[in-house]
Amino acid sequence: MKKLINKKTIGSLALGAVLTCTQANATIITFFGDDVASGQWATDGSGLTSSFVDQSNLIDSSNGYFIETFDIATAMTDLPGMADEQYNIAGASNGCGVNTLSQNGITVTETGGGLGVASQNLPGKAARPGNTGSANYIDSTCYGFTPENGSSGTVEVDYTSFLNAIPGNAQLDYFGFYWGSVDTYNDFQFFNDTDNTSVSITGSQLLTQLGGQSGNQGAPTSNTYVNIDFESFSWNRFVVTSTGIAGEFDNIVTGLTTRNRDVPEPMSIAVFGLGLFGLGLANRKRKFQK
Repeated sequence: MKKLINKKTIGSLALGAVLTCTQANATIITFFGDDVASGQWATDGSGLTSSFVDQSNLIDSSNGYFIETFDIATAMTDLPGMADEQYNIAGASNGCGVNTLSQNGITVTETGGGLGVASQNLPGKAARPGNTGSANYIDSTCYGFTPENGSSGTVEVDYTSFLNAIPGNAQLDYFGFYWGSVDTYNDFQFFNDTDNTSVSITGSQLLTQLGGQSGNQGAPTSNTYVNIDFESFSWNRFVVTSTGIAGEFDNIVTGLTTRNRDVPEPMSIAVFGLGLFGLGLANRKRKFQK
């Protein structure tokens, strides 16, 4: 994994500050139930997905969005190639495979315990997002997790070459994912390698904002769809880190800076404006069910 140089942290926020940033920016974060664009029930049995894709999770790339469901049945319809099954757990990954993230130009790098993909609970290793929650929350399809073995793991996904092949100098400025049984030791980081800037969201900060319990496998406050709509910041790679068992995720949706925005934009439920003198945070209306 590349190491950032001259990295200067301006501020660390807990969602009333969820983002730690290395440049001035404004970013909107919403959670499932915040508004009409903050997520939706998936009809393929995977629990929650982004409002910017079809509920079936079957999409093509025409609107500038890409999805990784870890399910062969919901591979993107216009991307070539077979699903990569190297991350599957023997006997526990029926119908699973990495689809979008296995495309030419997208590089997945593992350190420590690495990446696992499963379609069921793995005692002592990983649990399905929404595992003990209400039926609509339970992810009964395939999901990703780290570490696949051991007690810690890091997964880096680098889109640089993939983006270079897309006309218009596109970068990525949207990231959505179903975060299951959020733990205090899980975090997601986003890097722009052109100007050496980064943004991160940590499990500890998210749980503080939502009033969730670390590792809870059913409560909406610990199992939620997270939407990060970056403003004045774009990125080319992200890193998932878990220093304990485990960090679980599904329905990862990324959006190009050139994407079709004729869909509902997230309301400013949690707005972060980070500058030399601090930040501004809009009041966030707490609501977890539509």
